[in-house]
Amino acid sequence: GVALWLFFANAVPAVQERYQRLATGGPPAPLHWVLACLAQFPAGALPAARMLSLGCGAGTLEVMLARHDAFRRCDAWDLAPGAIEQAREAARAAGEERIDFAVRDVEREEIAPGVYDAVWFNSSLHHVTDLEGVLDRVRRALRPGGFLFLHEYVGPPRFALPERQREAIRAAFALIPERLRHLGGDRAAPVLSAPLLPDPAAVEAADPSESPRSHEILSAVAARFEVLARHDAGGALLHFLLHGIAGNFRDDDPEAQRLLRLLFEIEDTLMAIGDLASDFAVVIARPRDAG
Repeated sequence: GVALWLFFANAVPAVQERYQRLATGGPPAPLHWVLACLAQFPAGALPAARMLSLGCGAGTLEVMLARHDAFRRCDAWDLAPGAIEQAREAARAAGEERIDFAVRDVEREEIAPGVYDAVWFNSSLHHVTDLEGVLDRVRRALRPGGFLFLHEYVGPPRFALPERQREAIRAAFALIPERLRHLGGDRAAPVLSAPLLPDPAAVEAADPSESPRSHEILSAVAARFEVLARHDAGGALLHFLLHGIAGNFRDDDPEAQRLLRLLFEIEDTLMAIGDLASDFAVVIARPRDAG
């Protein structure tokens, strides 16, 4: 799913470089989506007084923001107590005391109005069912001139990929030689004979919160915010094409790297001609009523 794709994007350097290039809009933007977001602040505006991260998970984003001195204080919520404990430990390990992690459910709790310079969703908004209610609360929570930053899966709900997308994934998989299809990238492991395409019913059964309305995120944001930038990060082909086999594409294997570049070009071309949409996006926005 989403977590696996983002892991691959970080674990395979060529995939990471391409993902960040797309997610930042390409050079001369900083080569990380978080830095591209922070670059929206006027000179001298950072550290911001207060930021909010919703669905913070294990605290990776918040610790990174702290490392770049993005805020004086940051509130970070997640509904999973285990994730909050991991996040607190990550902050302690980094010697960071400016982040207030809390077990809170954004779909059921109010957010203090007019107190935040930025609100972040890092692969968390696609778990929300009440998009309208949550985004309305986020809009009210932002100070005048504040930013909404999204790094999200925006593809089909429950990974219910349309047949055209499945066809493209299967066709691209057929281009991958057997030696690059070992499960987990382990050459002693079984070889996949077909891509690991998702079953939406199984996705919902395993996690009812997995992308219930992911395909409506962009329109729900646009209805409430002025979108300053949207960077489509791809993934419609590569997300499930590389699922389970990304580890085969090692840096020290020139043939594997050449094939990986071909797969990038196929996805880029299919997106460019409108045959595939982007399944991942970074959005930078401000409330429509901002002065």
